[in-house]
Amino acid sequence: MSKPSNTALHLTASPVYLAASVVNNLIRTLPAGTAYFIGIVLITMFTGQLVHHQGSLARAALPYVVHLRWGWHGVERAMERGHLLLDTLFDRAFIWCMERLPVEPVRLGSEQRTVHAVDSSTIARLRANRKRCALLGTGYCHRAKRAVPANIVAALTTVVLVGGVRVGLVRRTRFGATCAESVARVFADLPQSKDSRLFSVDAGIATVEQFEQATERDALCGRLRRNVSLRRAPKPKRRGQRGRPPVHGPRLHPGAKRPEGRADQDTKIMIEGREVRVRRWNNLHFARAPRTVIDVVRGDDPAFKRPLLIGTTARELTTEEIRAAYGHRWPVETNFYVAQGTCAMEMPRAWSERAVERRISLALLSGSLLKAIAAACEPLPMGPWDRKAVGSAGRLANHLELHARNFVALALKGLAPRKYRKIEEAKETADSQLSVAA
Repeated sequence: MSKPSNTALHLTASPVYLAASVVNNLIRTLPAGTAYFIGIVLITMFTGQLVHHQGSLARAALPYVVHLRWGWHGVERAMERGHLLLDTLFDRAFIWCMERLPVEPVRLGSEQRTVHAVDSSTIARLRANRKRCALLGTGYCHRAKRAVPANIVAALTTVVLVGGVRVGLVRRTRFGATCAESVARVFADLPQSKDSRLFSVDAGIATVEQFEQATERDALCGRLRRNVSLRRAPKPKRRGQRGRPPVHGPRLHPGAKRPEGRADQDTKIMIEGREVRVRRWNNLHFARAPRTVIDVVRGDDPAFKRPLLIGTTARELTTEEIRAAYGHRWPVETNFYVAQGTCAMEMPRAWSERAVERRISLALLSGSLLKAIAAACEPLPMGPWDRKAVGSAGRLANHLELHARNFVALALKGLAPRKYRKIEEAKETADSQLSVAA
C-alpha cells in the first residue's frame, strides 16, 4: 500500500492563509462595530458567494451570521452607515501586497517611472429608480443598446509584476455623473508617491485638457483618435524678421493614410510573425495647447484595419517603451472583468450613496487582491481532469469556497461582533422640572 502524498497540503493551505491574512489586515483598523461585518462582506466577495446569490448581500452573508440576532441586518447597516474609509483600505492593501507578496513595480524609461492605468466602467441599472438610487449617471449599455441610468466608476490601478505575472492593484475609485467627471476626480485625488509616474489611458481619457494637466513628474500616455490634428514645432525666427515668433508649425495628421511630411523615426518590427511598421514624430503639440509638447508613435499592423496612435508627454521614453506603456493599460480592464464575474460588481443591490460606493469599490479591491494572490501561489486545478492548471482569480475564489470554514476562522481571528444590550432600567423623568419636555 503506497503512502499518501503530502504535497497537496501546502498547495491548498497557502492561498487560504494569504487570503485570510489580507482580509484580517484590512479590517483590523476599523471600529469594533464595523470590522466584523465588513470582514463578512469581504469573505462573501472572496469566495464568490455574492455572485451565486445574484448580488443579494443579505442572502450571501446569512450563513456566516446566522448565529447572531439580526446578523444580516448588521452587515447591511455596516455598509450603509459604518465608519469606513475606502482610500485607507486601498493603501493598506497595497502595503500588504508589497510586504507579503513577491511584488516588483513596473518601471519604464531613464527616470524609472512607475506605470499606472486609469479607466472607467459603466454599471447599468436597467430597473433603477432615479429618486431611490444614488450616484446615478447616464451611460451607454451594450445589452440594451441605448443610454440607461448607470453607476459610473473610474479606477486607478498600479501595474506590478507578481511572480512574473502582470497584475493591477487598485489604488483609488471615484464616481461621477459622466465618465469624464469620474476620471477627473481620480486625477484630483491621486495617492502620494515619491517616484515619477506614467499614467496609461485610453482614447476617451487622452484629451487635450488631460495632456495639459500632465507634468514632468506625472506624465500621460494614451491612445489618440485617428482623426487627430497636431502641429509641428515652429521654425525659428530669422534674424531681422519682423513680427512675433511663430507659435505653430506645419499641420500633421498622424492617423491619415499618408501623413504630411516625414517621420522622425521609421522602422519595421516583427510581432507574432507579422511585419509591423512603426513611425514616430517628435515635438508635436495641439493647436489649443501649444505649450504642451508630446511625441506620437504610430503602429500599422496588418492584422488590424486601423493604425494605433499613442501620444505621451514622457518624451524620454523610447519607441518600444511607449508601445509597452500603452499595453500596460490592460490590467485595469481585467480588474473590471474579475470584479463583475467574481465579486458581483455589476449587481450592486444598494441604493444609498455610501452603500453603492462601498459595494462597487470593495468588489474592485477584492478582485485585484484575488488576482495578486493567485499569481503568487501555485496553479489550482479544478479537479483530477484539469491537466493544465493555471493561477486565476476565479479558481482561487472557488478554492476559498471549498475551504470556507478555515478561511472564515482565520480571516476573523481576534474579532467579535459587538453585542448591544437592552437597557432594562430606564431613567426616572417624573421629577423633572420641565415635565412637558420630559
